Amino acid sequence: MDIKDKLKNLHSINMLIESLERLLECDRGEFKNFPELLEGLEQDSLQEIAKLKRQKLEIESLINSLDNDLQRKVLIEHYSHGYKWDKVADNLGYSKAYLSKVHSKAIKQLASMV
Repeated sequence: MDIKDKLKNLHSINMLIESLERLLECDRGEFKNFPELLEGLEQDSLQEIAKLKRQKLEIESLINSLDNDLQRKVLIEHYSHGYKWDKVADNLGYSKAYLSKVHSKAIKQLASMV
């Protein structure tokens, strides 16, 4: 998996973690009278959440290894938050064309680090 694919997975990982955490809370409410069943469900969910959080941390560490603050912000806005390029440009106050160059440079730099 190349660096861009890893980054593209970041938003999905965030969404999965949130979804699993919500599901776990629902399970705790629904199965509170069945502790043995709940224990198995909790253990499976917590293991999956931990695995996803490790993947997320790995990708975020990679992003944070960049020296350039704007490059980090661009990658976080686009890949972690899942914002489209128009929204990233609005949030950061730069043109999409300029951010495209910043993005390309960041990807090349990360690829050389991996």
